[in-house]
Amino acid sequence: MKTNILYIVTLLLLIGSSKPLYAQKKMLALKDALEMAKQGNKAIQVQILEEIHAREITNEVKGGLLPSISANAAYSRYFERPIIFLPGSFAGTDKPVQDVAFGGKNTYDVFVTLHQSILAPGIQRQKKVSKINESIQNEKTADLKSQIALLVSTRYLDLLMMNSQLDLLEQSLQRNKKALQDSRSLLAQGRGLKSDTLRSFVAVANLESSVSYLKNNVTVAGIELKRLIGLEDPAEIELSDNLELNIETSQHEFHQVDAALAIAEKNRKDLSIQELTIALQQKNMKVIQAELLPQLSLIGQYQLQAQADNFKFGQYALPRTSFLGLQLTVPVFNGNRTKSKINQSKIKMRQEEIRLNDLKDEVKTELATLISQWKEAVNQLNIQEKTVQSATLNHQMVDDRFKNSLGSRLELTDAELALTQAKINNLNAIYKIQVLHVKLKHAIGQLSL
Repeated sequence: MKTNILYIVTLLLLIGSSKPLYAQKKMLALKDALEMAKQGNKAIQVQILEEIHAREITNEVKGGLLPSISANAAYSRYFERPIIFLPGSFAGTDKPVQDVAFGGKNTYDVFVTLHQSILAPGIQRQKKVSKINESIQNEKTADLKSQIALLVSTRYLDLLMMNSQLDLLEQSLQRNKKALQDSRSLLAQGRGLKSDTLRSFVAVANLESSVSYLKNNVTVAGIELKRLIGLEDPAEIELSDNLELNIETSQHEFHQVDAALAIAEKNRKDLSIQELTIALQQKNMKVIQAELLPQLSLIGQYQLQAQADNFKFGQYALPRTSFLGLQLTVPVFNGNRTKSKINQSKIKMRQEEIRLNDLKDEVKTELATLISQWKEAVNQLNIQEKTVQSATLNHQMVDDRFKNSLGSRLELTDAELALTQAKINNLNAIYKIQVLHVKLKHAIGQLSL
């Protein structure tokens, strides 16, 4: 009995002394998110490996200009001696051709060969191709980092916008719950209308639905942001930045399409990639043309041979053979295959040139669209700021009237909803400018991790 009492007392003490556990949250600023994405994003990690792969291809091509040395050894067992055919007079017979068996049944052959390219225009040109391919992969990495920076920034701003909306809606929900309580109280006293109570109830229900929907979206957006930046910490993230207009809305590079396009042509990595692709096709055509040129190589070999019918290795003779020489290869005719490959390369190069022109047109259209949206967003922000001021003043006036029994609760509810909607619209205007600022920076090639 005493033991049971002791257990119960110990349990009560543990329960009383324990503190509630709350889910830990990780504070995250936008600059920190971008830095984490630079290191943790999986797509960037894959692309960096592509850079390394391109460098190894260059090293492989360079190896073609270095000497190639190989050592070989062979053993053969003949069940019948090898045959050669000699004139009969050489073999001591009257036959025109006499087969003569020769050699031992065990044959051994050990040799070392050397090959060194002296004149190899194809390898020299292929080395230039691989260097351009390296540059393309480097530019692709920079372009991917810019795209990831755009995704992370927009996702972060999305979360800021949803959190700000959620704060406004929760504040509005509390005020509308208070209004619903007042309406029910007035209805119970016979001083209110049932329609007013129903309207307040519908407003509260709609706000609760919107709050629940936003909370779910915030959770999903947080998961997506963590994936983008490579954050595997199970802790929930909490944004430390605020959705405030901390950028200059009258930026000159966002006013003229031609000026923005000039900046983009200098900085955008996708344009650089396309230009390098054209250069790559040109070099590939040079590589194909090199197939029509002669090649000169230094070749050599050192060889040891032995033949015998037994395995008495100490009695074997090991004659040596060695040589060093030059080998010249001159293409003569290959069925016009090289000419066809050159024509194919010219077609590919023309295709890439068309793609470059189309990409420039696409960039120009993108810039024109974003600049137009930027100007309209700035205009909308000015309008929404005035609307919030008006809605705030109207809410104060209606609240004063209600407190002095000169207005109805319904009027106050309408004013409160109008003020909340005006604030949300103002947030949307700020959010849109922030997002457009990031997109414009990306469009002119000035956004990266």
